[in-house]
Amino acid sequence: MLWLVWRQHRWQLLAVTALVAAYCGYLLWVVRAAPEAVRACGPVDPDCTQLNLLNARWTNAVFVGNLLPLAVGVFWGAPLLAREVEQGTIRLAFTQSVSRRRWLTVKLGVLAGVAVLLGLAVGASVSWSIGRLGAFSSPAFGNDLLFSQAGMMPAATWVLALVAGVALGAFLRRLMPAVAATVVALSLVFAGLVALRPHLIPPVDRIAVTQEQFVGDPGPEAIESGWIYRVSYLDRDGHELSSAAAGRLCADPANSSPTPECVDRLGLRQRVVYQPAARYVWFQLVEGGLLLLVSAGLLLAVRRRTAAVV
Repeated sequence: MLWLVWRQHRWQLLAVTALVAAYCGYLLWVVRAAPEAVRACGPVDPDCTQLNLLNARWTNAVFVGNLLPLAVGVFWGAPLLAREVEQGTIRLAFTQSVSRRRWLTVKLGVLAGVAVLLGLAVGASVSWSIGRLGAFSSPAFGNDLLFSQAGMMPAATWVLALVAGVALGAFLRRLMPAVAATVVALSLVFAGLVALRPHLIPPVDRIAVTQEQFVGDPGPEAIESGWIYRVSYLDRDGHELSSAAAGRLCADPANSSPTPECVDRLGLRQRVVYQPAARYVWFQLVEGGLLLLVSAGLLLAVRRRTAAVV
């Protein structure tokens, strides 16, 4: 069976593996000069031109990297059953000595294993490159583009993309409709994840009384605090004001948020709704577990569908 999987899927495996290698290699090549650009920013390069160019290239690469799971769903998942059914070879495969369950388990097991390895390679490359950029890189926590590309998330995302493609191929039974449906379905799923992510774990709602407890609005302090959902202010009567509204009370149009003097004069308290930075790992585990749970449900549906194929 392993030899059969290699013979049938070697070109898809090699193509996606080469794509991942090129992507990870480009990321590492872009950030190779990051420490030097960071040191030069300011004293040597006042406009930080080199660092800004490097950061722009890296950000564009990460954006493109979010499309990689589509390649797994389209090239690995959708053809797995759809092409076999469309060409009629599924009947030949199911009349051999290998059972349907074993046939499907081995194929999916091999492809899912490779998807996990490649996904982990992507996650490691992105996480390492974030460290190379240091404070000049946006943190993965709270950044929709980076979160799905860092850590363990690509592995879970790639498995879901593979299984979704297989499931759509099993039900549509035609290759091109399955490919189109996979692209649309995965795009909707990933967009839904972005909308769902802030609600996976209830945020912390903190009211700071002294200015020493305030977070930047916005600024490096806000980033270090974790994933900031909302920053607002409470006046003496308990009315909630946005940063801009509180700033306007200071009669200083140049400030979009209240100055320290304004805070003291109006007796403002700061309300911060946020996720602490320590919850980043938990968010990865919860979202990754959710994706794997959905994948397991799709696998069960594929198994039942395959059992009904004559």
